[in-house]
Amino acid sequence: MDRSKKLVRCAIYTRKSTEDGLEQEYNSLDAQYDACTAYALSQRHEGWTVTKDRYDDGGFSGGTLERPGLKRLLADIEAGKVDIILLYKIDRLTRSLSDFAKIVEILDRKGASFVSITQSFNTTTSMGRLTLNMLLSFAQFEREVTGERIRDKIYASKRKGIWMGGPVPLGYDVIERKLVVNEPEAEQVRKIMQLYLTANSVPELVQILARNGSLTKVQQRKEGGTKGGVHFKRGNLYHLLSNRIYRGMTVHKGEAFEGEHEAIVPEELWNQVQAKLAKQGQGGSSRKVSPRTGVLAGLIHDGEGRAMVLTHTQKGNRRFHYYANRYETLGDSAASRVNARDIEDIVVEQLSQTLASGNKVQNMLLDGTYTSEQLHNIIARCNKLATELGTAKYTRKQEILRSALDGIDVYDDRVVIRVDNRGLLNIIRADSAVQPTKVNLIIERQAIRLRRGKALRLVIPAPTSESNIQMRDEKLIALIVESRMVVTQLTNNPNKSIPTLAAEQGRCRVRMMKVAKLACLAPDIVTAIVEGRQPLKLTPGKLLTADLPLDWADQKRVLGFV
Repeated sequence: MDRSKKLVRCAIYTRKSTEDGLEQEYNSLDAQYDACTAYALSQRHEGWTVTKDRYDDGGFSGGTLERPGLKRLLADIEAGKVDIILLYKIDRLTRSLSDFAKIVEILDRKGASFVSITQSFNTTTSMGRLTLNMLLSFAQFEREVTGERIRDKIYASKRKGIWMGGPVPLGYDVIERKLVVNEPEAEQVRKIMQLYLTANSVPELVQILARNGSLTKVQQRKEGGTKGGVHFKRGNLYHLLSNRIYRGMTVHKGEAFEGEHEAIVPEELWNQVQAKLAKQGQGGSSRKVSPRTGVLAGLIHDGEGRAMVLTHTQKGNRRFHYYANRYETLGDSAASRVNARDIEDIVVEQLSQTLASGNKVQNMLLDGTYTSEQLHNIIARCNKLATELGTAKYTRKQEILRSALDGIDVYDDRVVIRVDNRGLLNIIRADSAVQPTKVNLIIERQAIRLRRGKALRLVIPAPTSESNIQMRDEKLIALIVESRMVVTQLTNNPNKSIPTLAAEQGRCRVRMMKVAKLACLAPDIVTAIVEGRQPLKLTPGKLLTADLPLDWADQKRVLGFV
């Protein structure tokens, strides 16, 4: 090697989305590492040398940056220990365009770069960066399409009555991936439903079953051990009493289909139970709760520790939900009220960010009670729960929040979220040997009430600015995405005009033309909108109707960025 050449320190990063095969002596991560090492050896004449540390992420998705190996790598880049990241393919680093932009920003700041050994392009040129962005777009597209394909397969299978896995319901066993009646358990299910008809309520039924010694079904865990075999609780019983699987059906997102398995509850008994449930109302109240809000009911308090309950006001056919103090608890104090959707979105977002942070998850564990393998498993499960929390339906979201949270306190200037460490470990089904710290994890974020348009909203200030309060607006982002789709359609159909495309798709041509012009927005304006740093007065309506000049500086002035 020419000793006048500068030493180039190369760090090899490897990733595999699932844990399948990682237990093998020579696995996918090793294969990626060896291929990158061989490539680095071929560049010895350029001064390339591989660092001693390995940066492996086995069982982590490329759709997030919350990966232990990647975090160590980025920290070493920040510390100036790495000049080049070696990858087998670019999608090993990330499958998200927004995450890629963050990584590139770090690399550019430290004068580092990366090389994909199976994909040759030069990122120092505009064409190279375009090629890279196209590759990442396809990687992200592949990840999303794969998810859609899996969901479609599950839906199609359930329409055919096929059981698609999950906890095995009491009354059935699984033989060759099919539900088969377990007669002793089936008799227990029928007995529980008959007892419900004679009991005054589900809470009373809980007490009856506890006295009778009735226990939930024992389930085998994939990682070993069992769960269940405990006394019934209200949630268990509500699910059992209304589970249509006992009538020989499979259910997908509320839609029921004729199942392959045998029904174990007679139709007459089933109808009597459902009629009583409807009359009493689940949760002991006949008031119907909106399926879109109310997930924090029973958890939320004001800054003085007084409970806040779900309430609403109505204007015409529209209903607006709030969490507010009960009047009988106020005394001489002023009432507190907060928009239900605002506080729920804030709590879900902050909890999701915490669950996706390996360091924060580790902070809630008692030192010395876990191995590195157990920690890796817990971080991976918390990451999965964070993803699920963002898309979960009302019932599941409420289950997660009530298990993982000890409470939420809403002050005049901040929101304090108290995590129940033990409850969180239980809901992710962590190894029982892992013990949480006695002091529960606290998430505290500044939040203020701010008038946006005609509505008083609760918003989280951007962490980089205390004087200029911003909030991510998903509707603005949706407009940007829609504009890219329109431009793509025009590019793919050069002989068709916007009015022609609009007519073919049954869309409004005027709106389509307004949306199309948003593709000319300045890149830093788009970035600010995606990161939630846009001016508060910039609404979707204003963006759509704005007379946008071609000059990017003038665009910032028109839209209120300067």
